[in-house]
Amino acid sequence: MDRVAFNRCRPLVAFVVASLLLTACTSSGAQSWTFSPYPSPSAVAAPTSQSSSQPTAQPTAESTVQPTVEPTAEPTPGSSAVPTSAPSAAVAIYVSEWSVGVPTSMLANEANFSITNIGAIQHELLVFKSELPISSYPLDPNGDIVEDGPGITLVSDGDNIDPGATQARTVDLTQPGTYLFVCNIPGHFKAGMYTQVTVTP
Repeated sequence: MDRVAFNRCRPLVAFVVASLLLTACTSSGAQSWTFSPYPSPSAVAAPTSQSSSQPTAQPTAESTVQPTVEPTAEPTPGSSAVPTSAPSAAVAIYVSEWSVGVPTSMLANEANFSITNIGAIQHELLVFKSELPISSYPLDPNGDIVEDGPGITLVSDGDNIDPGATQARTVDLTQPGTYLFVCNIPGHFKAGMYTQVTVTP
């Protein structure tokens, strides 16, 4: 073989030698590689929005709505609707021609009254404490009670009440005894506009 022919075969010889060396190296290794077959497209399930474990950026409406508690119109039996420190409920009193609508017996205490004029003209409500019978109350010549007269004590007085109006008042009934709830506008006591109330311990 001449030099020119040898130079042409040189790259071929180098390739053959490199191939033999590569085959010898890979066949002498102790490791073997195993590959799982690539899954088919039908075997791979597309992720759904429900299967995502990531929290949503905004809370849903259901997760933010708090339950509402509607107050009942009336307290249930056995429960207290007012705090223990609250004053007692007002006792309703009605005045009209010619009567005073008030309970005739009460327990001794500081009484809260809600006085409503259901009549057609102005009225007032005075409260006297006295052991005198009503027929012995001190009267002026017109038959009206003398408010600072002997034998009676004026416990409570208030402004005149217009028809349809209501007046709130607290009256000291802490002393047991007999009280007179009366309208003493001229002529009204004489017309019978009063009620006697017994206060007990």
